[in-house]
Amino acid sequence: MKTVEFYYDLVSPYSYLARGEVTRICQERGAELVLRPMLLGAVHNAVGLQAPIETKPKARYQAKDIQRWAGHYGLPMDFPEPFPFRTLKTMRTAMFLQGRGELEAFTREAFALYWEEGGAPKGLEEADEDGPVSEVARRIGAEAEEVLAGASAPGAKEALKAATGEAVERGVFGAPAFFVGDEMFWGNDRLHFVEAALGRA
Repeated sequence: MKTVEFYYDLVSPYSYLARGEVTRICQERGAELVLRPMLLGAVHNAVGLQAPIETKPKARYQAKDIQRWAGHYGLPMDFPEPFPFRTLKTMRTAMFLQGRGELEAFTREAFALYWEEGGAPKGLEEADEDGPVSEVARRIGAEAEEVLAGASAPGAKEALKAATGEAVERGVFGAPAFFVGDEMFWGNDRLHFVEAALGRA
């Protein structure tokens, strides 16, 4: 079966924008969507990139661009404040739930909470993620305390570190990034190339 690998972090607005569209493309093309959580800040550090928000003219442009894309896709958008928000425990949670077969549901509900409903973490301390992660856990029918404990366990921490390192090794430098076979495409505005690659696969 053809696959599309989707590298993302919940802090990435363009990953939020891409999720529904890449899901649609995979469904229409008979391809499997493989979710690849990673820690975007660690990727940026590894490859020597600043987050776009660090460059004020680019940050101002992207604020408008993100709203344009949300309108284009017909997606609700409640831009989080503050931004960027912390996602270390969120992405560790993703790794923990991947092992339980609940990654897709967690990703879907977390994107909705963080980007559509104003529910993203409000601070940069570890505890600031507990409430949002617990809410997403409840939405997918999981025990919040068990999920928080799993996200804090060494296995989830090492899994996220390994997944992020693998992303860098494959050439990922930002989010979202997609692979069809060995070919990488970066950005939600490259999804037409992803679709074309599936047609050739």
